[in-house]
Amino acid sequence: MKNANRHSRRRFVISAAVAWGGLLAGCTTPRPGGAASTHHYAATTTNSYLQITLNVKAENRAAAAGVYAKYKQPFLESVRGAQSKELLIRDEDVQVLHGFASEEEATTYLSTELFGNDIVGELKALLEPDPEVRIGSVAH
Repeated sequence: MKNANRHSRRRFVISAAVAWGGLLAGCTTPRPGGAASTHHYAATTTNSYLQITLNVKAENRAAAAGVYAKYKQPFLESVRGAQSKELLIRDEDVQVLHGFASEEEATTYLSTELFGNDIVGELKALLEPDPEVRIGSVAH
């Protein structure tokens, strides 16, 4: 019974993540003030995450967030396998969490012009040491 509960809980977490992440085609996302926006996403499960940890001084964080905002939509619309992109701001650093359909697509993204020339190019002056880059798979 213990094993069955664990699998049931895992299905719930995965289902909640899919619904919350807006990965279902034609989902409706509420906006402030009660308005809704309909987005059309591929009905694909996120199987891998690319986590990039950036050490950015407090005075440069607004500029770094601007770079994130500028390239979020082009990332989601043009990068093969891209599922999501989130900015996590912590006291000690900033993280960008990218969701992909596969590890291969996450790895490939790191060698694209969008990442190498555009995003890294704009962030380079804002970073302290080099960013920490990790790719991991979702346990299913």
